[in-house]
Amino acid sequence: MKFSRLYEIEIYLSQRQYASTEDLMKKFNVSLQTLRRDLTELQDRNVITKIYGGAIYNKDNIPNTDTPDMQTRSQLNLESKINIGKLASQFVKNNDIIFIDSGTTAFHIVPNLGHLENVTIVTHSLDVINEVSKFSNLDCIVIGGKYQQRTNSFYTDTTELNYYYGKAFISTVGISLPRGLTNANFYEAAIKTKVIDNSSKIFVLADHSKFDVITFNNFSSLDKINYIVTDQNPADNYLNYFKRNNIQILY
Repeated sequence: MKFSRLYEIEIYLSQRQYASTEDLMKKFNVSLQTLRRDLTELQDRNVITKIYGGAIYNKDNIPNTDTPDMQTRSQLNLESKINIGKLASQFVKNNDIIFIDSGTTAFHIVPNLGHLENVTIVTHSLDVINEVSKFSNLDCIVIGGKYQQRTNSFYTDTTELNYYYGKAFISTVGISLPRGLTNANFYEAAIKTKVIDNSSKIFVLADHSKFDVITFNNFSSLDKINYIVTDQNPADNYLNYFKRNNIQILY
């Protein structure tokens, strides 16, 4: 209970940069004494700085991770990404309406869907669009907008994204227990957040290199997801957290 609350306080402050004591007490339904203990523990970890009347998030505590370009990333851990895509594809069924994210892992789902019928894929990834075009049995709805060459994807105003998905397959740059799912692109993060909020089941696709990686942009807490599809078992602290929060790990 305490671990979960500390995690939620950290995510809340990371998204807002500052919160007052009164706001935090109301948000997390805790007494002033309990909140003071929680904030002291977070300050001891260098996550926040306590100030009079509230707390400030320590942005300098977040590593500034620059991600390689798409061509470089597509070759990193390629075999693992192919296997993750194949494993994730087993959860796509006839008549599904799914979202497939941009990125070099989720893309590998598409080649494994050729045997299905009446599957609709919603995506903003140019790579996914090109791959779907090879299959006459797959329908595709494209989220258009401004093209981003670095991510080979499109971005549009997320307030216009009113689709609802049975299953969403999401890529991430980093996974960590204190900061959840992170990436380094604001526009990509906005779409991921909207899709996660509008999906019945969320699958996060990430090879082992994504664990314990933190970039500056949080787009979701871990407790919102249902499945993590990866290439090997993560460390025990992750397994324990996933078990407590009914998150199934597949590898």
